[in-house]
Amino acid sequence: MAQVLDRQSVAANGETNGFTVVGQSTKRVDALEKVTGRALYAADVSPPGMLWGVFLRSPHPHALIKKIDTSKAEQLPGVLAVITQESLATDQALVVEEEMHATRRVQTLFAQDKVHYEGEKVAAIAATTKELAEEAADLIEVEYEPLQGSGHVLDSIQESLPVINEGTELLDAPADNPWGVTKLNNVAGEHHSVEGDVAAGFAESDRVYTHTFYIPRAHQTYIEPQVTVADVDVGGKVTVWTSTQGPFGVRSNLANSLRLPTNKINVHGMTIGGGFGAKFGGIVDTYAVLLAQKARRPVKMVYSRHEEFVDGRPAPGAHITIKTGVKNDGTIVARQAWALWDTGVGQGGGYATMRTKGVYNVEHFKFDAFDVNTCKPAPGAYRAPGAPQATFAGETQLNIIAEDLGIDPVDIRLKNMREGDQIAFKETLQAVADAAGWADRTSGPNEGWGVAVGEWTNGAGPGTAVVSVHDDGSVHVFSGLMDITGTDTAMAQIAAEVLTVPYDDVTTVRGDTDSAPFATGSGGSVVTFSMGNAVKRAAEDAKQRLLELAAEHLEAPLELLELRGGAVVVKEKPDESVSIAQLAQFALRERGGPVMGKGTFASQPSATTTAAQIGKVEVDPETGKVWIRELYNSLDAGKAINPMASEGQMEGGLVQGFAWGLMEAMHYDRDGHNLNPGLLDYRLPTTADFPDIASVIVEEPTKNGPYGVKGIGEPPIAPGPAALASAVADATGKWIMELPLVPERVYRATHDS
Repeated sequence: MAQVLDRQSVAANGETNGFTVVGQSTKRVDALEKVTGRALYAADVSPPGMLWGVFLRSPHPHALIKKIDTSKAEQLPGVLAVITQESLATDQALVVEEEMHATRRVQTLFAQDKVHYEGEKVAAIAATTKELAEEAADLIEVEYEPLQGSGHVLDSIQESLPVINEGTELLDAPADNPWGVTKLNNVAGEHHSVEGDVAAGFAESDRVYTHTFYIPRAHQTYIEPQVTVADVDVGGKVTVWTSTQGPFGVRSNLANSLRLPTNKINVHGMTIGGGFGAKFGGIVDTYAVLLAQKARRPVKMVYSRHEEFVDGRPAPGAHITIKTGVKNDGTIVARQAWALWDTGVGQGGGYATMRTKGVYNVEHFKFDAFDVNTCKPAPGAYRAPGAPQATFAGETQLNIIAEDLGIDPVDIRLKNMREGDQIAFKETLQAVADAAGWADRTSGPNEGWGVAVGEWTNGAGPGTAVVSVHDDGSVHVFSGLMDITGTDTAMAQIAAEVLTVPYDDVTTVRGDTDSAPFATGSGGSVVTFSMGNAVKRAAEDAKQRLLELAAEHLEAPLELLELRGGAVVVKEKPDESVSIAQLAQFALRERGGPVMGKGTFASQPSATTTAAQIGKVEVDPETGKVWIRELYNSLDAGKAINPMASEGQMEGGLVQGFAWGLMEAMHYDRDGHNLNPGLLDYRLPTTADFPDIASVIVEEPTKNGPYGVKGIGEPPIAPGPAALASAVADATGKWIMELPLVPERVYRATHDS
C-alpha cells in the first residue's frame, strides 16, 4: 500500500483533515460487476435485427483514387448499405468531428480523390453478418495511383516532398533551426513562445548544451477496441451505445457531423475497457449511425486490433532539439527548444513543447514547434498528451548536464525548482529520493540509477450532479460521468463524507445523455476535480435541506445544529438528535417532497501536480537487454480521496511511461507503411518485465479542489522515459537519445567505437 504524506493538517478550504470516508482506501463500487462478468460493454449490445458494419481501407499510404465501383458489393445478397464519400454527396453528412480530449478535428468521412495514409477509410458496408460484410468489402473495386509518401517528419519537411494533406503550409523555417532547411513543408500548425531573452541568457551562461531527441508514436493499447452500436427509430431519433470517455462529447460530435439537433441523439456510455485519452468519439460513431440510417436497421461496428493500429489515434511522435545554458553551479539560465511533431494527417501536438521547460525557474525560455503531416492517421490524446515526449527531452538533458557538472541529479533539480502557490515539487522529489534511499544508493556491475520529474496541471470541465436521500437514510448520486479509473467510487466517498453516512450506504448511478445531467469527459485528470466539486456541492445542498428540516423537527436554531454520524444533532445537547432517515421520511410525507441536492461546476484553476520517479536497471553488455530492477514513485495528489485507487493510477502511469522508454513504438517505413500493426509485433510489458513498485502519495491541497484534490491520472506517465534512459546511461556510460531502448539500440550504442 502506498505511503501517504499529508502535508497539511487543515485543507485549503479550512476543513479539518479528520475525515471518516475521504482518504480511506476502499473497494470500487463496480468491482463485483466486473470480476463476475456482469458489466455490459458496447460489444455486448445486440439489438434485434442488428447488422454488422465494416470498413474498406486504403492499402496505400499515399495515392490518388481514380475510380471506386461499389456495384458488386451492393448486389450481394444480405448487404443492406454501402456508403462512400461520393454517395454521401447528396446526404446530410459529409464530415466527421472527432473530439480527442484537448483538440477537435474535422475531416471528410471517407477518402474520395486521394488517400493520405494506410488504413484510411474508403467505404463502409453493413450486412447481416460480419463475414458477409467483409466479403462485400472485397468486392468493391478501387483503382489507385500510388504517390510518394512519408513516414518521418524529417522527410516531410523537405520542399522536394509532395504535399500530403491539403491545407498545410510551406513556411519559412526559424533562422536558427537545427534541421538545416530554409523552408518547412507539410506544416499543419505552429506553436511559439518566448519568455525573457534567450540570446542574452546563453551569453550569460558558463556552459551551453545542445542535444536532439527522438520519440516514436505509441499506441494506447487499451484492452477493448473501438466499438459502437447505433440505431435510428422511425422518427429519426438516433441511439448510440459506445465505448467512450465522454458521452456528451459524442453527442455533440454526432450532432455536428450529422446536422441533427441534440435532442435527436441519445448516447449510452457503456462500461469501458480502457481509453487513456483515445476514446472521446468520432472514430466509429458517425459511420455506424450513417449505416443504420441507410439500412434502417441497427448496426454494430467493432475495430479489429489491426484496425486499431492503422487507423487509431495514437500519441504523436516528436523530434526535439534542446539547447540549455547553465552556470557552473548548475543554475539554469536559458533554455530553447525546436520541435517537429509527427501529427499524421492531423495537428495539435506541438503546443506540448512548452513542457520542455519543466517545473523549473528558467528566466529565459523559448520554443518553436511545428505539427508536421506524415502519411499516418491523426494522433489523439494519450495520458498527459505530449508530456512524456517533451519531458523525455528536457529531463534527460538535465541529467546529462548534472553528470557533466558533477552535480547530483536530485540536487540540480532542487536547486532550480520553481516555487509557487500549491506546488509541492521539493516534497515530491524528496519523498521519492527517501523511498529509494537515493543518498545511499549502490550499484553493481552494469547497474545504474535514473531520476526524472514530470508535471501536469489538470483542467476543469462543466458538470452537474444530483444527490438524493432515501427514506431509509441511504444516499443516491446521479450524474453523466464515465467511470474509467474508479471515479464513481470517489464520488460515493465524497457524498458519504458530506452527509456523514457509511460509504456502503451510497449508490452511484450514471445515466445516458437523455436522462443524466451534463458531465465533462473523463480525461485530462479533470473528473475528480470537476465532478467531485459538483457532487460535493450537491451533497452540501442536500445537507442544508436536512439541517433546515431538523431545525423545524427539533425546534432548535439552525446555527446550533450539525450533521454527525448520519444524524442531525444539537451541538450543546447531543442527546437531542434526529436521523437523516427520519428527516427524509418527514420531508417526503409532510414537508415538500424528497430530500435532493443539486451541484454544478464550470471551471476553476487547479495547481501544478508533480510526479517524481526513480528507477534502477541492469544492462547485459553482451546483448543490450535492459532489466528494470527497482522502481520508486511519488506524486502530489492534493488529496487522495481513495489512496488505493490513487496508487493504482500512479503505478499504471509509471509502467506505461517506462514501457514507452523500454519497448513500445509504432514502426513505419519511409513511405508510411505500418510495420507492426498488431500486438504480435507491438511489444507490451507483462508482470515479468517490472518489479514491485514503491509509491508515496504527497498531499499538498489545492484550494479549488474538493477536499484539496488535484489530478492524478496524467502526471505518472511523464517522467518514465527520461528516468529509464538516465538509468541506462548510468549503467553503460552511454546516453541514448532515441526511444525505445530495445536491446539492439543499446548494444549498438555501447559497442560503437
